[in-house]
Amino acid sequence: MPVEQVTGNSSGLLPFIDEDPTCGPPLEVDPLPRERAEVLARHMKGIADPTRLQILSVLLAAPEGEACVCDMTPLLGLAQPTVSYHMKILVDAGLVSRRKRGTWAWYAVRAEHRAVLDALIWGEGDGDGEVPPEA
Repeated sequence: MPVEQVTGNSSGLLPFIDEDPTCGPPLEVDPLPRERAEVLARHMKGIADPTRLQILSVLLAAPEGEACVCDMTPLLGLAQPTVSYHMKILVDAGLVSRRKRGTWAWYAVRAEHRAVLDALIWGEGDGDGEVPPEA
């Protein structure tokens, strides 16, 4: 079928459509500011590992709110260098603070992240600690 019959336009060109009929009106929202998105991405990269989530759970549950690598190695079943490596990532991500006491370094979840990490790791709701099945 010739284009002229379909479009009713004898120029042979398809008419210009100003608006995409399949898309709605433009969104009038502001995206997350770039700086905030970069900080959140750094935090999320820091926790995006099963070992680091386990470390955070230990720190959150520690009686004094802090622990030494020597306390965590037997709990996690990992060697000291492996735990120290993960601690460095958590510190660099800004989620955990490091304080030196003598020859040992003690780690704690930074106060400003404690509530969010606590809710993320332990969950909210019935408090049973169960992780929902994958969808």
